Amino acid sequence: MRGAAALALGAIAFAGLLSGCESTQEKSARLERTAHHTHLAERGLSIVKQSVDVRVLGAVLVHDAEGAAAVVTLRNVSARALKDVPIAITVEDAHGSTVFQNNAPGLEAALTSLGSLPAHGVATWVDDQVPASGAPASVSAIVGESPVVSGPVPQIEVAGVHTAEESGSATAAGTVRNRSSVAQQSLVVYVLARRAGSVVAAGRAILPEVPAGAAAPFQAFLVGAPHGASLQADAPARTLVG
Repeated sequence: MRGAAALALGAIAFAGLLSGCESTQEKSARLERTAHHTHLAERGLSIVKQSVDVRVLGAVLVHDAEGAAAVVTLRNVSARALKDVPIAITVEDAHGSTVFQNNAPGLEAALTSLGSLPAHGVATWVDDQVPASGAPASVSAIVGESPVVSGPVPQIEVAGVHTAEESGSATAAGTVRNRSSVAQQSLVVYVLARRAGSVVAAGRAILPEVPAGAAAPFQAFLVGAPHGASLQADAPARTLVG
């Protein structure tokens, strides 16, 4: 049940090919495979030392009949922008037993890290590939040390976010504009749905490439119960100059 649609180079056409028998998670996984610049981790995530610069403000789990998504909100308490911020999550069932961790080799980089986090900034990261099996009930997160950005962080703007539907599943759609001079590769758009201040659904979309100064549409399948909720979206820069 994952919210991810790479629209920039033809994923919209792929979305039209999805069959009604696929789960939302399968649909999104199929769409993300069309993002040819997706980076895969050769080794599983392992955080040796926790970050002193990044605080975990919250970690919640949203779910529906098809699966679950982990939503982690971070704050950079330092005066330096950071990149490739590693995030390790542990999902437990109602009895406290671990049912999932994002440390398997071969996961795409966006499922183990946040592309960038501005100085004194707050950002939310989503893993919408938490398996439905194992009855996931809660999630915790730790953040590892990350490199410092030596140059300015590219400005990415997300606009026109609205609810939509694809093959019977709830989605969020909108437009991303790259306001910088740095082309973005494998740019991830994170979408949250909030109701009465609480996150009730989440998803993400991957855009294979957004050229400098260009705009691209996105569509994200949402995990949870987004109906009647307000949407917000963010796309932290992933390709940096320093």
